[in-house]
Amino acid sequence: MELFLLFGAGSYYCFIVMIVSGLLFRERTSAKYEQSLPFTTVVIAARNEEDNLPSLLDDLVNQKIDKNKFEVIIANDRSVDKTEEIINEYSNKYKFIKAIHIIKKTEVAPKKYALENAINDSKGEIILTTDADCRVSRDWAISMASLVNQTDKVIIGYSKVSVQNSLIHEIQKIDFLGIMAANGGLLTNGIVCSGSGQNLGYKKEDFFDIGGFEEVKHRESGDDMYIVQKISKIKGAKFNYDKNSFVTTLPKNSLPSYINQRIRWSSNSKLTLFTSPLFFLFLTSAFLVNINILISLLFSLNTFIILTVVKFLLELLVLNIGSKLFLTRLSFFSYVVWNLTQPIYILIVGIGGLADKFTWKK
Repeated sequence: MELFLLFGAGSYYCFIVMIVSGLLFRERTSAKYEQSLPFTTVVIAARNEEDNLPSLLDDLVNQKIDKNKFEVIIANDRSVDKTEEIINEYSNKYKFIKAIHIIKKTEVAPKKYALENAINDSKGEIILTTDADCRVSRDWAISMASLVNQTDKVIIGYSKVSVQNSLIHEIQKIDFLGIMAANGGLLTNGIVCSGSGQNLGYKKEDFFDIGGFEEVKHRESGDDMYIVQKISKIKGAKFNYDKNSFVTTLPKNSLPSYINQRIRWSSNSKLTLFTSPLFFLFLTSAFLVNINILISLLFSLNTFIILTVVKFLLELLVLNIGSKLFLTRLSFFSYVVWNLTQPIYILIVGIGGLADKFTWKK
């Protein structure tokens, strides 16, 4: 039993080594901002975002990009708060900000329908995406658009969770840092994982070449992973390590809402069995190593200690490298809590994702 448990964890530890090597030996290039870019469109789906949208729109108004070849399209997805009023106020004040107001729900998943409407209505050759509760730097658009234009690939940007002196916020920051570091490290080794709709860039023609969201139009979640997986098949993918491309997003304020979000993300993992088998193997190995830790606690204390300590040290190494690359401070106490509770957390999120047991904005 001990050998079986150790062997079962081995594949995950191999992936961790690949992530570390990928982060350390990534392609190192300095950011080159192009002043003469193709027309660029930022698309945002917003539902009941009156508290967050003004800050993001202020950030986008202040972008250091040629406004004659730049537009922002916000698709207001049936909001019942002041979101529509805010969007109209900004679109009336700034000619490069445009509004789309969606009145009723369709058979297509709401966010995908909102984004596809915005992309269909866009002028841009380059599409950038972010979420209504995010904040971006003044160089965000030019950094992401320049890399799309230079590489002709789907560009994955880093997103950092904003922390407000709360343990649950710190844990989310660590969790998301780990996800993004894994994406970057594995991508260096040729394994395309995913990205976040909070920070993506790609050519509009590539979006149409993959048929938009047609294949997954009924799935509530996973628009970002689908885009990265599909476009990377035809054009490849690249991670943007430029600090000015980083995006900040708000955390969930309670444990149930945090778990629900992660279950929603996890629900798309099973689709990668056919779209990206190596990514699926990585996700499966991460699930199994945590299950093996729980099982070993019942059968062998020595095996439990070995699995836990090795996992603790390897993941700490990944996060330490990631924290330096992505300018994200780590709390060691929060890391200890996050790491030691992971076996139970991963079990809940993994099973919940397989069963699609999550709620989202309707």
